[in-house]
Amino acid sequence: MVSASLLTASRQLRGKHDSRSETAYRCLKHKIVTLELPPASLLNEGDLMTELKLGRTPIREALQRLAFENLVVILPRRGTIVADLNLSDLQKTFEVRLELEAQAVRLATQRATVAQIARMEALFAGADELIHSGDHHQLIFLDQEAHRLLAEATHNEFLAEMLERLYTQMLRLWYISLHKVSRLAEAIEEHRDIIAAVKAGDADRAAEIMRAHVAGFHEEFTTVL
Repeated sequence: MVSASLLTASRQLRGKHDSRSETAYRCLKHKIVTLELPPASLLNEGDLMTELKLGRTPIREALQRLAFENLVVILPRRGTIVADLNLSDLQKTFEVRLELEAQAVRLATQRATVAQIARMEALFAGADELIHSGDHHQLIFLDQEAHRLLAEATHNEFLAEMLERLYTQMLRLWYISLHKVSRLAEAIEEHRDIIAAVKAGDADRAAEIMRAHVAGFHEEFTTVL
């Protein structure tokens, strides 16, 4: 008899989603995160259908998934709006991320494979050039990938999924203040130090740097928002 965890079953169900629904979900999520669809904006299903060249069913399925992830709010008989952002959301997200990201690097220190550590190190091979070029969008991508790889290295799907959702909320705040954020270069060095600590098996050091990393962005966001 084959058994599956609740999370595995959930992922298998999502994998069966119509490819059109998946396309709608990914497109809308990207637009929300990058603020192409601004916080508190009203979403019109007809307009989305026209823009994405998709039918009503995949659009609605995508919006349901986004609502589950707290990226949109579905109001009965009124429509769907992009979830708003405020300092209260920032503080709550920070409080949870601070603990979970630190726990994630501790687990990664114990469980990361040689191949996973090699991928983390390779990720930042050309980071210095990006820092000098001032390409904030690519630096954001590096930060996002670094957190994803560290979460993957925990070999804990529940934790990785929670971290992805929290990071997505933080990423929206990042795009709001993109032109004001000044610590991207510092963040890259923090990631390099975290990876070095994970590789060396120093869980305390990895967690300490990760806490400083998350707290540093929180402090800057709080200042500029």
